[in-house]
Parts: sequence; structure tokens; C-alpha cells
Amino acid sequence: METQDRHIADRFGHDMDKVARDTEARLKTYFDTLLAIRGTFSVHGQMSRADFHRYVAELHLTERYPGFQGIQWVLRVPEAELPRHVATVRADTGIVPGGYPDYRIHPVIERAEHYPIVYTEPMAGNENAFGLDLAALPAHLRALELGRDSGELVATERITLVQDASGQPGFIARLPVYRKNVPLGTVEQRRDALVGFVAIVFRVTDLMREVIEPQLLSHVHVVIHDTGYVLDGTPPTPTIDGLLFDSAGKLGGAREARRTVPGLLSKAVLNVGQRRWLLQVQGYDGSRYGRGHETIYLIGGCGFLISTLIGVLLVTLQRRRALAHTLRAALEEQRALQDSAVVGIGLFSDGRIVRCNRGLEEMLGYPNGTLAGQPTTMLVPDGSDPFDCGLAGQRMHRELELTRRGGDSLWCIVNGRMLDRQAPDKGCVWVLCDISDRRHTEAALESTLHEVAQQKEQVEEAHRELSNVLHQLRQAQDTLITSEKMAALGALVAGIAHELNTPIGNSLLTATALADMVADFERQLEGPGVRRSALEAHLNDAKTACGIIAGALGKAADLITSFKQVAVDQTSDQRRRFDLASVVHDTLATYSAQLRRAGCEVRVDIPGNLDCDSYPGSISQVLSNLINNALLHAFVGRPDGLVTIAARALDGDMVELRFMDDGVGMNHRTLHQIYDPFFTTKMGQGGSGLGMNIVYNIVTGVLKGSIRVESTPGSGTAVVLMLPRTVPHAAAA
Repeated sequence: METQDRHIADRFGHDMDKVARDTEARLKTYFDTLLAIRGTFSVHGQMSRADFHRYVAELHLTERYPGFQGIQWVLRVPEAELPRHVATVRADTGIVPGGYPDYRIHPVIERAEHYPIVYTEPMAGNENAFGLDLAALPAHLRALELGRDSGELVATERITLVQDASGQPGFIARLPVYRKNVPLGTVEQRRDALVGFVAIVFRVTDLMREVIEPQLLSHVHVVIHDTGYVLDGTPPTPTIDGLLFDSAGKLGGAREARRTVPGLLSKAVLNVGQRRWLLQVQGYDGSRYGRGHETIYLIGGCGFLISTLIGVLLVTLQRRRALAHTLRAALEEQRALQDSAVVGIGLFSDGRIVRCNRGLEEMLGYPNGTLAGQPTTMLVPDGSDPFDCGLAGQRMHRELELTRRGGDSLWCIVNGRMLDRQAPDKGCVWVLCDISDRRHTEAALESTLHEVAQQKEQVEEAHRELSNVLHQLRQAQDTLITSEKMAALGALVAGIAHELNTPIGNSLLTATALADMVADFERQLEGPGVRRSALEAHLNDAKTACGIIAGALGKAADLITSFKQVAVDQTSDQRRRFDLASVVHDTLATYSAQLRRAGCEVRVDIPGNLDCDSYPGSISQVLSNLINNALLHAFVGRPDGLVTIAARALDGDMVELRFMDDGVGMNHRTLHQIYDPFFTTKMGQGGSGLGMNIVYNIVTGVLKGSIRVESTPGSGTAVVLMLPRTVPHAAAA
């Protein structure tokens, strides 16, 4: 019974595959015909009605393609060209001399594009489809748009053909035709290039009666459902609305009532023009798929008798065969394990190699099977026999140098053990592991360690030398920084002396003139008398002289006061409260002579309420270095320049002090090295290379702030200082 069931299942599976294959093959043949028609349109452009009629007539549809209901040409017609299209068809006398005066587009709808059926072959029996506008039918329109956008063949859902009065289900397969020599790579390009569609009309019942052999159809129940487009992604679920074919007959009509075999049900999903057809086949109970009970009874009786007679023999043979198979498999596995091992394994006895695995032969460089039976002296340089486990049969372990086939040496770790202590003549089993790489690595490692030790000594000596050089460089840096400060102070003193020379000289000149006027007035008093006009003139001259002397000495006093404050702050470096604007103005006053000689204008934009608790001397030193840098570097080749000093309060008790000039600016390399000690672009021309290094150290070290420099060549330079208004006491200490 099981055998018959298997045969029935195999036969049914074969029949199911045949139905599915025949259906797909027949549809492919029909669709290839559609491709050929499209190829004709693509090559020749628009095909006339007469040419289309002759082409279809040559196909001999009735004899060769009985599944066809008709072949159609659907033209894409814009709304504006619809009247001209109707007139053209009515006047077409290619087949009928009188043309088609009754041709019309039906049903009448208003839309941008229409898809009327222009050619239909054969015309007889398909008159209702002539002029049918597929754009008015949603099922047809969706299939047209899908085919237009994809460029591939597309089928409609289950439809009732307008030209078929029987009401049987059918479908239409269409293929888009595009204009010649236009790109079709994108959806938009395909939409613009669409000309129309070639189509084949199918009646599913006729198609399947042609595909399935009548003899087979009498034994199976075939049902086909259309379950929607593939791109919809819905599961293939059969519904009554999607029923395309039922071999038992029309629903609600006369149907063949036959019993099917339980379990003989098979399903297949076919892709037909981008739609999924669910093909279900069941087998009828009968001569093809029914059981032969007489055969079952006969085979059962004979089988029982035969089984009784030969049962013992079968069991015995099976056991012997199983034992032999197990033994053979064990031997093969043991041999495979030995040959696949990465170590060498060999049986040595009485100074000879009895047998060995493939790993030992590969390790020593010998071909397969050549070592067995060879003396062990060919493996040992001194000719001794190291593969002797001793009389006690204890396990042996040592490192041994062997000779390979080519004559080079090979270092191995060998482990040996007697095969059978009761029979020493059977020999010893040895396992050899190649350690040549380890030996080479150890030798190389010893050499490397010696080199590393030497290099370490050299590095330590170089480190000591570099430490001494660094100490000397730091001493030289400190000396140069002190010299830079003294040079700046010397330049400051020289500028102050020059500034004081003018008011003091004016005072001295005015005082001398006043002394001469007093002496002249005394001579007038010693004379006969002094006129009132002379006395008044003398008093006016004396007032003028006193005013000049007072103004000049006041200016000198202001310069001396500013100089004293700057000098005291720079030398004492004492922390105190001060007004930032006052410190900036005092510092600028000491550099007024140098700025004036350089033609440099200074603009100050600092509010008067920026009180700080910090080191004014350090701020003055920073400004002095920035002014000197600007005078030395910023205005090269220019008779004048502009320096702007601005400050503003920030959140978090911080102040931003910005020093800007409109000079030549700096390139990226100079900006990158500006804080490096001894780096200057004026080496030998008055630059020491410590000005910005001192500024950086004072700002970050003493004032606990930060500094950044912004500059591009030709656009000037801005030095931005971010300073705390109150230096932390712990940091100050």
C-alpha cells in the first residue's frame, strides 16, 4: 500500500509538473508571437491596417494558435487629436473599400489620453471591440499604465470579453510599442516614447483545453485563480471573482461530480504577464490514481511467506555487513586522522621504519609511500638509532636533529612509546613535531635582544646629551628673555627721554626769555620811571611765559607719571586693582614717540568701567611686546599704519582684549611657529624671536588667560587675549 501510494504520489506530481510546464510553455509561445508583432512595429514604425491583416493571416490562428480569440493594435491618442484620429480610421480603405464610416470611440469619456482598439484580427466576431477606449475601463487602464512604465508584457485581471457572448472568463496580454531610436532608460522616457500596444485576447477555457491533454484532463480536477499583480505583494489567495478556469464545469451549471483522492492536492504559482495565477490540481479516484487491492493482497501473502523463510538469513547478513562496514569505516577514519595530522607519526622497529603517516613524509620531504621499510640511519646525521624506547618500555621525550631528503637539517620534538610491552619486537610508536621555526626564532630573538640592549645604551647616552643641551638652551632662553626685557625697557627710556626733551626744552627757553624780560624791566625801574603801558606789557609777557612753562612742565610730569607707573608695574609685577583703560593709555603714552615716528595711528575702544584685580605690569609688558612687534613687522614698506586696541567684558568674569593692526599679516607657516622661542622673520634686523613667546608665557602663566592670533597675508593681524578680571589667588600664589 505504501509503495502504491508512493507511485500514485509520484505519478500525480509528474502530472502536476506537466500541467504547469505545458501551461507556461504554451503561454510563452503565444507571448513570443506578441514579441514578434512588436518587433515588426518597432522596425517599420506605424503598420497599416492592410499590413496588419496580412501579417495576422500568415499566422493561421485557427490551425496554429486556437487559444487566440484575437490580435489587436491599441493606439495612444491624445485628447486634442481624437477628431483627426476618428476621421483617419473612417477613411481607411486598406481592407474595406468603403472604409469604416460607423467607427467611433466608445464609451465617451473626457481625459488627456485615450487608448482605442484600432486594429483587431479577425474582425469577424470582434466587432464590439473595434473602437473600444480602454482608458474608460479601470482594469484595462491599470494594465496599460503598468506595461507603459515597465516596458514589459502585462496581462489584465479576469475579464469578460466584450466580443464574447458566452460569458466565459478571459484575459488580454499586451506589450508596449515605443518610437524608434529614442532613449527608454527611465520611466519618464518610456512614457514620452509610447506609441501604443499590441495585444492578444485569450479565452481561458479554450486555452486550457488546448494545453491539457484530454486523457489527463479526465483524471485531474484543474482550477486556476487570478490572485493579483506581483508588485502588489499580497499573498496568493483564491477568490470567486478571480476564477479563470475550472475543469469540472461552470459554477452554478452542470458540473462533473467525482470523488478526489485525499492528499492528492498540489498548488503552483505562475507569473503570467506580471500577474500571479494560482494553479490547483486534484486527482480523481480512478484507474490512474486508485489502489489495486488484489495486488496488495497477493503481495502481502507472498511477502509474509518469503519473509518468514529468509528472515533469519537477512538478519545475519545485515549484522555481518554492519560489522564489516563499521570496521572498514573505523580503519579509514584512523588512517585519515593519521594522514591529516600536522605531526609525523611512525612505527619504528629494529632500526627500520615499519610504516608512517603522510605527515612524517611531508615533514621530511619524501614522496608518499617511500619511507616505509627504510632504515632510520637515513634520518640521523651521525648514523645512530635514536628511536629505541629502551628495555623498560618507558615513554621517551627529547629534541632531535634529523636530516631531510635534500640534506638540510630539521629540529623536532619526539615522543616515543613501546607498542606492546609484552612483545618488544613489535617496535615503538614515535610522534615527531617540527620545531625548526621555533629554533630559528629563538636564535633571532637572542640576537635581537642583544641589539636592543645596545640600542638602549645608545638611547640613554643620547638622552643624557639631549638633557644637557636642553638645560643649556633653557639657560640661554632665560638670558635672552632678560635681554629682551632690558632692551624693551631701554627703548622705553629712550622714547621717554625724547618725549621729555621737547617740554623741558620749551620750559627752559621760556624761563630764559622770562629772565631777560625781568632784567629789562629792572633797568626800566632804575630809570626816571615806568610807564603804565610798559608795566602792563611786562605783566602780560610774564603771564604768557608762566603759562607756557606750566603747560610744558605739566606734560612732562604726565609722561614721567606714566613712565613711573609702567616701570614700577613691569619691574615689581605686583598684583593690584586697576582700571584696564588707564593701564592701556599709560602704556601707549610711553610709546607715543615711536608711534609718531612710524606714522602709526592708535585707536582705543575700551570702556571705563573694566576694573581688574590682576597684574598690570604683565599686561603692560604684553602690550609693549605687541606694539614693538607691530612697529617691527606689520608696516614694512608703508609710511603709515593703524593700530586698534579694544576691550569688552564677557560672561563669567572674563574680559576680551583685542590688539589689531592693518599691516601685512602673516602666512600659515608664520602663524604655526609664532610662539616658538627664537623664531623671527627679522633675524639680524632687530628681531630676537622671543617677543611672542614672552607674551604667550605671561598670558597663560601669570595672567591665567588664553591667546589666539588671527591673520591672513595682506589683511592685517589680530591678537585676541581672553583674561580673567580677577586672577585666582591660588594661581597667583
